[in-house]
Amino acid sequence: MKPNIALLDESYPSECIKFRTVISTSHVRFRITGMPVVSKATEEPQQNEPSDESLPLKPTGRQKRQLETQSQPSESEDDSEYPPDAQKPNGYSDEAQKEVVYEPLRERDALDDMIDEAKAVKDLPLEPLDSLDDEPTTEEADLETSEESECQPNPRKRKRTSKLDNEGKDDWQQKFTCMQKHDPKSNPENPNRRTIDVLQQMLDYYTRTDDHWRTLAYRKAIAALRRQPKKIVTRLQAIALPGVGLRLADKIEEIVCTNRLRRLESTNITREDVILQEFLGVYGAGISQASKWVAKGYRSLEDLRTKASLTPQQQIGVEHYHDFSQRIPRKEVETHGEIVQRVVQKADPGMQVIIAGSYRRGAADCGDIDLLITKPDATIEQIRALMMDVVVPKLFKRGFLQASLAITSRGDGSKWHGASLAPGSQIWRRIDLLFVPGSEIGAALLYFTGNDIFNRSMRLLASKKGMRLNQRGLYTDVLRGPQRVKLNTGRLLEGRDERRIFEILGVPWRPPEHRIC
Repeated sequence: MKPNIALLDESYPSECIKFRTVISTSHVRFRITGMPVVSKATEEPQQNEPSDESLPLKPTGRQKRQLETQSQPSESEDDSEYPPDAQKPNGYSDEAQKEVVYEPLRERDALDDMIDEAKAVKDLPLEPLDSLDDEPTTEEADLETSEESECQPNPRKRKRTSKLDNEGKDDWQQKFTCMQKHDPKSNPENPNRRTIDVLQQMLDYYTRTDDHWRTLAYRKAIAALRRQPKKIVTRLQAIALPGVGLRLADKIEEIVCTNRLRRLESTNITREDVILQEFLGVYGAGISQASKWVAKGYRSLEDLRTKASLTPQQQIGVEHYHDFSQRIPRKEVETHGEIVQRVVQKADPGMQVIIAGSYRRGAADCGDIDLLITKPDATIEQIRALMMDVVVPKLFKRGFLQASLAITSRGDGSKWHGASLAPGSQIWRRIDLLFVPGSEIGAALLYFTGNDIFNRSMRLLASKKGMRLNQRGLYTDVLRGPQRVKLNTGRLLEGRDERRIFEILGVPWRPPEHRIC
């Protein structure tokens, strides 16, 4: 056998095809036992003596094309990289030059493919990105929680808001959740009632486990089903609803066809699952802390009380577990609000107390009590000083406030969380005092009334229009740097008037009872 012929195993051709190149025959994995190894000197001619001149650079693709289009090129000019009169390096031959193959120093991988694709489109103009919402949207793709699924059904056909003409603008905005009237009393005999009930149980489960994104996804799906005049039966019908993704569509079809949901049945299979759900009800304990308690072998609230190392807030949460887990009747919420209002107005007659949260949306009962403390011409510093130095101590002295659960430690704090006890009652209630200056009361009412799906829709709509909405107001001209770092606060458009915020965004006024999404 000639010394320049290599005998390799059968995998060599397929590997060359796979990597789209002629792989070097010197690789050990292609050798056949007992066969001589082809040296690199035989496989690729090497220069034996140093040359006085450096090798010319390899011509670029444009230069090669120019050479190919020259009239009447000679064979030697077509095949050689070097000009006819240039000195060729030692060991160079025309025959070897024809057979030379530029091999990669390593095998290609996915990164090489991505680099090639990037180079191929490097001269194309980039499409500017749309503004994102102020909150981080950790878009878990299968949850379908983004409001964009409502306003942009096909992502490939997305257009920037600024490019929308006046004729299509209304159609684009009408698909936002905040543009719809949401009144659960409007259709009491909903044909999708059974599906909604099962999904509500899954929603309750994910709420207890503090799974924010799945909670949001199920709430949007339930809201969409409530608005349907006909029964949603198939997966295709379900996936056509705004905010419903593939997985939720499959679950809706399963509920309709089998009158059950296997995922729901699997949520409380083991004793550990039941214990975890109980521990998640302890104030100050999230999914991480509750899981640690289960892992340490605690099996009851009594175990936590006697064996676990608890923070002061968690101790209160364990002692009053059953109190905090009960819903608060609407009438009792009003009683708590009136007590706080009397003490506040005695300290400053100009101060106002507004009950927010689900109470303002017309709920028959609430999970906790949210009170906005405000004054038209007061600053946040003035309100906070009056509340923390005068009002809160008086409420403790009267026996209304029972415990402090969370106090903002920053100098610009705007909230106080604790527990309260109405006269004649033995049940502790969760109460939040929220300090709001008069210049921000409109935005605060919108934010703390909710619900969260309605609020997210409003904020996303503002973002699509080049604005920013939060609990302090509606802003424009907000500049952001890399990683969406806010460079300035922007220019305040409205913060005092809640209705005016709706008007600026082009959203019909929705009373609180129509914001139940």
